[in-house]
Amino acid sequence: GWRQTPDKKWHVTLAIDSGRVKDVPGMTMKKALREIADTQKVEFVLSNNQNLLIVNINPKAKTKIEKILTENGVSVESSSALHRNAMACVALPTCGLALAESERFLPELVRTLEDELDAAGLRNDDIILRMTGCPNGCARPFLAEIGLVGKGPGKYNLYLGAAFDGSRLNKLYAENATHEKILELLRPLFQSYAKERNDGERFGDFVIRKGIINATTAGNQFHADLKLVS
Repeated sequence: GWRQTPDKKWHVTLAIDSGRVKDVPGMTMKKALREIADTQKVEFVLSNNQNLLIVNINPKAKTKIEKILTENGVSVESSSALHRNAMACVALPTCGLALAESERFLPELVRTLEDELDAAGLRNDDIILRMTGCPNGCARPFLAEIGLVGKGPGKYNLYLGAAFDGSRLNKLYAENATHEKILELLRPLFQSYAKERNDGERFGDFVIRKGIINATTAGNQFHADLKLVS
């Protein structure tokens, strides 16, 4: 969204699904950014979470940029906190190492998880979700509160319990989970988190405190003390 700095300049951050700037029916983001670059005196900054910042916008230019974005169907707000914090690698068909979908599957997964979060009253709660098509981990899934790593076509290893700030690795919770199984496993955890968390407690910390998984206290303990579910 929009933020103003003490010097009265404006910045706007756009959530870019998997970092892919493209034109699709109903949202021509590439066209909008091209027009902004051609007509406005601004700077573009890429974030390490695959999003895009348009910075140093003069107050008079803010209205023009808002108009360009709106006319091209580009929203400056994420649909949910989960969407804002979600990341995927390119996987199939771009990467020859991928064992499963990632970039093309993430939007569908986020939409279905948003329904579960809505039911639990958690739509606006930040939870880090990252997905990759193979264990190489190009989207840093092992530092996500919810990490998904492709194991084969349509199947993913599910990891839980990383720190929100990236200071703790997660731990394997379930293997070879399908889309339906992922929802089945996360649904009761979301509901429990909504009802039983402490003030300010992050999802990754909650699943450790409740004994759902053990904390990874060091890198050489990543594969130790697993509590796998089937």
